[in-house]
Amino acid sequence: MNYLKNLAVMIMAVLLITSCGSDYKTADTGLEYKFYVQNDGDKPNVGDFITIDMHYGTDDTVLFDSKRIPGGLTFPLDSPFYAGDLFEGILMMSKGDSASFRSSADSFYLVVARAPELPTFLNPGDMITFEVKLHDFKSREQKEADDAAELEAMKVEAEAAHLAYLEENSITVEPLESGLIYIEDKRGSGRQPKIDEMVTINLVVMLVDGTKVFSTADRGEPFEYQYGQKFDTDGLEEGVGLMRKGGKATLIVPHQIAYGPEARGQVIPPYSTIIYEVELVNIRSKEAYDKEVAAKQAQREAESEQRKLNETVLRNQYLADNGITVEPTATGLYYIEVEKGTGEKAVPGSTVQVHYTGTLLDGTVFDSSVDKGQPLEFALGQGRVIKGWDEGIAMMNVGGKAKLIIPSDIAYGASDRGTIPPYSTLVFDVELISVELPE
Repeated sequence: MNYLKNLAVMIMAVLLITSCGSDYKTADTGLEYKFYVQNDGDKPNVGDFITIDMHYGTDDTVLFDSKRIPGGLTFPLDSPFYAGDLFEGILMMSKGDSASFRSSADSFYLVVARAPELPTFLNPGDMITFEVKLHDFKSREQKEADDAAELEAMKVEAEAAHLAYLEENSITVEPLESGLIYIEDKRGSGRQPKIDEMVTINLVVMLVDGTKVFSTADRGEPFEYQYGQKFDTDGLEEGVGLMRKGGKATLIVPHQIAYGPEARGQVIPPYSTIIYEVELVNIRSKEAYDKEVAAKQAQREAESEQRKLNETVLRNQYLADNGITVEPTATGLYYIEVEKGTGEKAVPGSTVQVHYTGTLLDGTVFDSSVDKGQPLEFALGQGRVIKGWDEGIAMMNVGGKAKLIIPSDIAYGASDRGTIPPYSTLVFDVELISVELPE
């Protein structure tokens, strides 16, 4: 069932949907279908792994296209979820067939995708058109056998690349019992780390073809981790344990003590040899590390508490400096109408479009839809935005402009959002562009 969850997520992709006409046939189950190419061959069974190209949507709404997926969309074919669904249509196809199927949007979203409700851009009774080309299908047993054969071929290729790397770089150092090739580039003057001590390392991670996977230099700071807790691969752990503080080493880590048959994202294929360039910068006790972490946490908490105490003072000073005398609402929101709107009233449940610029009390701009050239659209009163926004926008009419001064209690509270520190009163200049009332 995991592939269905993935399909539900991919529904939000933006691509073209076509083919909606009157030349569809209708099955007894209610499924509307038409074939562009129809071969007289074997058809898949429930449980087979199918590979298809597919795009789908309504007559006027873009939804999904598998062209974004290299090699097409592959997943185990499920039995129909309801009479007349997409899977019933695919069970009618042979290899090489192309067809179009039309089915109820309500059933697809609520039954197949298991969405809690129909998306707002769809109405009950809308139809979804699926354009499908069936490239291949195979039984689960055949799929597993093919995958195993492909993996074995990748292993042979990766091991050959490992040997070629050693030859091309004239590396004659004998591997350790584990297979690790340890090359000491600079001997450190300090001691070796002990289990459970904290080690700080600079690190470059590469593949044998020269692909750089990661670098602490790019990250901007070294890593500190507890030695013995397997920070990354077994090979890296073994290599760091052989180093001395201040030393540098190159570790050539074969797949047996790296990631083995597992791929790591799009960069590290299965059975890859990993090359580490390591510098052991520091070693210290776990107790010293914990003490520093606790001190930093205490400092953050003290600073946060001070910000909490200062918020009211800073807000009152802002109000006084700007001549603002309006009384706050019961929640603490200061609503200042700049220009009264003459259009539709924003009410909870409506979909609104708002242009805004958000600043801190010192005038620092942290976000602006005006700068982005795109108003923010959201459902009002549904908790999609901070409470101060839900309350303030509900006081406006289309065309209106207002200033919202929002205490942290109804904004982001104690959370640190980078550009917005904890316990920040926020100031928003907002303009209500449009309101779409709920049906």
